[in-house]
Amino acid sequence: MGKDRPGIVATVSGVLARFHANIIKTRASTVFGNLFVIIMVVDTSHAIIGTDALINILKRSCDEIGMALAVEKGESYRCGKRVIVFDLDGTLIDQEVIEELAKEAGVYDEVKRITALAMEGKADFRESLEARVRLLKGMPVSCMANVKSKIRIIPGAVELVRQLKEAGFKIGIVTGGFDFVADYVGKVIGADYVYSNRLLTKDGVLTGEVVGSMVGPEAKLNAIMSIAECERVGLDSCVAVGDGANDLFMIERVGLGIGFNAKMVVREKAPAVANTDDMKVLLALIGCIDLKKDVIGRI
Repeated sequence: MGKDRPGIVATVSGVLARFHANIIKTRASTVFGNLFVIIMVVDTSHAIIGTDALINILKRSCDEIGMALAVEKGESYRCGKRVIVFDLDGTLIDQEVIEELAKEAGVYDEVKRITALAMEGKADFRESLEARVRLLKGMPVSCMANVKSKIRIIPGAVELVRQLKEAGFKIGIVTGGFDFVADYVGKVIGADYVYSNRLLTKDGVLTGEVVGSMVGPEAKLNAIMSIAECERVGLDSCVAVGDGANDLFMIERVGLGIGFNAKMVVREKAPAVANTDDMKVLLALIGCIDLKKDVIGRI
């Protein structure tokens, strides 16, 4: 899916035909103005390459023409989605909060370097988080308010969540970031669940320590599982959206995992990718359009 242009169908069907994947059913339409959406039911049982390799070729081909792609097993697609969780930094907001704090503390370059390693999967997330927070030791608590005042929620996020909630979704934020921003963003967008960490303070300054359970990739999946249990649905009914390597653990294990403006390591492994600033694309990726019911009802 993406902005309508010549050659979209030919690109996708050409890749599938080249590797002997059979298109069983298809339906295309233009929705949300000029957003072109095509849904295909594809049999890969006779493909001459593995499914993962085929998906990666499709992702690269779609990216070259500015299209987003989501791939799901038929069983997962049929069950319908009821829960969606978002990473915070770089996904729902433009900034990396810890880097904004680092600017206030005068340690931006070192924190940014460690952040980049963690997001690309080149450093352990827990160790990198603790190392970055230690660099903030002694920073006045008032700087946290300065950072919160500068937070920019991604354009379209509030409207996206409104439409998802109208469609019956429960909304979660799961982040290794900090509660003073996560709770604020959750309130603005109308999230039902927020999981985050907390910076410790003493005598009006940061201690350089962090507490909370959201200190590793597994923690994000655990948070989703907790939400799913509360909502009495399985992981196949959950969607996860993120951009960094620490999001991959949840992205690869739910019904639909989406890399949104993601780092390369996520683009390569996520079953769905969207490299766009238009959050409406997520509605189509998730299936919150009439096309889904029409196609899936005839499988």
